[in-house]
Amino acid sequence: MTEPSLLFLPWVRRGGALDLPEDARDRHPASQATANAEVKVNGAGPVRVPVRLLGPGDVTGLPAQQVIRTDPAPGSRTFEANYLPLVEFDEPALPWLFTPASASAGRLRPWLCLVVVREQPGVQLAAPARGSLPVLRIGAPAHVEEELPDLDDSWAWAHAQLATDVALTDAALADALAADPGRSLSRLVSGRLLAEQTEYLACVVPTFEAGRLAGLGDDPGAAEGPAWRRAPGMDPVELPVLHHWRFATGPAGDFQSLAMAIRGRPVADGFGTRAVDVSTSGLGIPGSQDAQVRLAGALLALDAPVQRWSDPAMAERFAAALLDVLNAPDRVPASNPLLAPPRYGSAYVTPTPLDPASAGRWYEQLNSDPAHRVAAALGTLVVQQQQETLVAAAWDQAADLHTAGRVYGLAELGFTLADSLHRRHVAPLPPESGLFVLAPLRARLLRAPATGSGTSGLSFAQHWAEARLPDQALSPAVRRLTRSRGPAVRRVRRGGRPSGLDFLGRMAPSEMIGRQLPSTAGPLTFEAGGASLPTPLDLSWAQVSTDAVVGAPPRPGFEIGPTPTPAPGPRPLPPIDGGVPGGGVLHADLTRSASPGPSSLARRRPGDPFEPPDPIDPDPIDPEPEDPDPHPHPPRRDSPAAAAFRELSARHLAAFLATAAPQRGPLGTLAAGAMFEEALALTTPARTFAARVSGLLETPAPPDPAVTVPALRFAPRFDAPMSRSLIELGQQWLLPGLDGVPANTALGLRTNGEFVEAFLVGLNHELGRELLWREFPTPMTATFFDRFWDAAVAPEAPPDIVPLDSWADRALGAPTVAEDRFVLLLRSELIRRFPDALVSAARPGPPAEQLLPVFRGSMDPDLSFFGFAVPLADADDWSIVIAEQPGAPRFGFEVGEAPDGVSHAPATEATSAAQAGRLRQLPARITIPVTVLLRRPTP
Repeated sequence: MTEPSLLFLPWVRRGGALDLPEDARDRHPASQATANAEVKVNGAGPVRVPVRLLGPGDVTGLPAQQVIRTDPAPGSRTFEANYLPLVEFDEPALPWLFTPASASAGRLRPWLCLVVVREQPGVQLAAPARGSLPVLRIGAPAHVEEELPDLDDSWAWAHAQLATDVALTDAALADALAADPGRSLSRLVSGRLLAEQTEYLACVVPTFEAGRLAGLGDDPGAAEGPAWRRAPGMDPVELPVLHHWRFATGPAGDFQSLAMAIRGRPVADGFGTRAVDVSTSGLGIPGSQDAQVRLAGALLALDAPVQRWSDPAMAERFAAALLDVLNAPDRVPASNPLLAPPRYGSAYVTPTPLDPASAGRWYEQLNSDPAHRVAAALGTLVVQQQQETLVAAAWDQAADLHTAGRVYGLAELGFTLADSLHRRHVAPLPPESGLFVLAPLRARLLRAPATGSGTSGLSFAQHWAEARLPDQALSPAVRRLTRSRGPAVRRVRRGGRPSGLDFLGRMAPSEMIGRQLPSTAGPLTFEAGGASLPTPLDLSWAQVSTDAVVGAPPRPGFEIGPTPTPAPGPRPLPPIDGGVPGGGVLHADLTRSASPGPSSLARRRPGDPFEPPDPIDPDPIDPEPEDPDPHPHPPRRDSPAAAAFRELSARHLAAFLATAAPQRGPLGTLAAGAMFEEALALTTPARTFAARVSGLLETPAPPDPAVTVPALRFAPRFDAPMSRSLIELGQQWLLPGLDGVPANTALGLRTNGEFVEAFLVGLNHELGRELLWREFPTPMTATFFDRFWDAAVAPEAPPDIVPLDSWADRALGAPTVAEDRFVLLLRSELIRRFPDALVSAARPGPPAEQLLPVFRGSMDPDLSFFGFAVPLADADDWSIVIAEQPGAPRFGFEVGEAPDGVSHAPATEATSAAQAGRLRQLPARITIPVTVLLRRPTP
């Protein structure tokens, strides 16, 4: 959405039309005006009534809420000297509200104006004397005629403004002003030409003599004419002040002039590095005379040289000699320790000795290269200089550490008690009794995951769903009825039932169906058996497998016969996958035996859909006969047809079933043992307490099966960008060679990931050692600092490094969070004087792209740098854009174009609207291609 354009108006009047005298150019308007008002009463009239209009002599104050903006802001110290001060009012008609005249040729004098006077002897803003307003007194030695504007031109420095998208007629303009007050305002501009680095006082004062007297507390009477007349040698003047503020101008130049002075200048080879002499290292390396290595800072030139050693062969020899010295403490007995240089980052690797064979690992690279060791040493130096502040901040972050210690102590005690109760009283229970004990936790167990529980592979929720039991099955009422010492269980046991009674299992739908199936006479077929089953019924045919057929109980009455003709009746069951292939009918002789009792089909056991089961047992809660049956049944064997079918069907199923069916029971069957095993795994204190303690931590510790309640070890974090601390050590560490960068220069640089990471390792290494010395309970493998660049402009930006204990065998400077970034370096007054300037990187399209900085920083006296997420390989395709912050309109002259020899700018246009349009200064913007920043110096 585009911003609406601004329409400047030379004057605005509200209310009805009045017949007022014109504001003639050759004479000043009268201070009072009268008019005739026509009045009608009940349709009679009109009657003309003379009225006196309020004029400038009736004003004694200005509501503070009317002032909505001043430029510059009160107290500003760097206002551009080529700009003009102004004040804006909320009411668009305010400057002409009490002017007793009508416009002439598009001009109308306002009843107040803005004067800007230089703070000097003779200029005083005094407290109210006779009236209620402060008084501006201007007299010798100040020159009054230079400090005050010419009131004959006051019409040129007051105008109204309307934000609109379309052209408007006079009638539509009036409607627009009344419709949306937020789009309109009025403005007073001072034509005072300012000097550089000078103090000024801005005041809103009356322009009519009657208004001046009224503001001072005097009787205006019949005073006429302007508040002052500008002439050489003017007498001292006293003016009432309706609003005022103070400000000061800054050095020469505005945003546009400073931006246009910036140039992309070439840099010499080796810029951004400094030579370090390693010939006197004390390592005794032969041929190391005059050996040097180039030390880079956190910023590098885009085309920085890759070869840093004066003698490339010296790098490997120096590293070998240095590693030998650093590993020397490991070759002496612990009783006689050896002091050696530090091995930076040793807390984050195991084992700590440096391995010459791992030359590509960050640990060896950091400690074997002298340039990297210098960067790490700078990090340790920062901690050593700020150790008191850092340790105090660490203790502040651990303010609740004592309370947390008590919570962890209670957690350890609770775990010990809960684990003992769980092992002694819950785990030994029979499955069914255990399910009743854990029943109050069933809602949580249904939601708990089964991953890693070490059980059957099905969660508690899946077991319960397959059981198809109502929620009331585990209710306290059922528990009381089936308790082991209850009357119902005692009666069942007196009837000869075993002690382990599966009440919940017998409540499962599959068991209930088995007890409720009607007796069937004749051969058992799919049609006959299916017709007697309740519909619909979910059955699992996964047990129709080779193992199920071979291991099924004997079938003495099994026969194979012709398929009977289906009789009309209930719809037979649809074909079921996994049935007997090849057609045919299986049936068994289900004629009742001589002994009384229910049909053998009355109870179907899980996994045996075709077995003629034993006679149904009575319900466990029903009374049993006092005397058990004394006649045991003879052993059962397969009939010849059953034995032949068993052999052939096993071979048939083995050939046609590609995969084994999952070992799961049919739906409606309760696996009490598996459910209780899963419930035990989900309620073990080692699981519940560990989850509860981990929930107290912002960053939970990695799960450790051997540790339920981890040790309380707090790691403080410092989010401050550590580039500031490096700059405090010396700006040359950030970018060597800064002194050689001339003023008004833009340079293209890149971040040096190796230096940044080495510096942060040194910071974390030294702070860990310091906290250990101060007995602060923190792990040595913690990462305390992970930010180097100031990313306040991009709050969502990730840290500059990942935790150090996760670096493993990566190389130093290898991109873990982001690759090295493009950096713009500016040496100019622009950013210091205009800190809200918009700096971005742009690439033409299609599609066009524009990126804001991901970090920024500054250095004394006038250095600023901005980092962009621009790939270094594509940097040539981008341009840097520096733009002035868009905002409210400002007015003034281009640098060096203000008129000479006068204290106030003259009115050069026909109306104040035209004057405002000519003096308006639009926001400036410059674009610098990155290719300009890469130019090399001419040899």
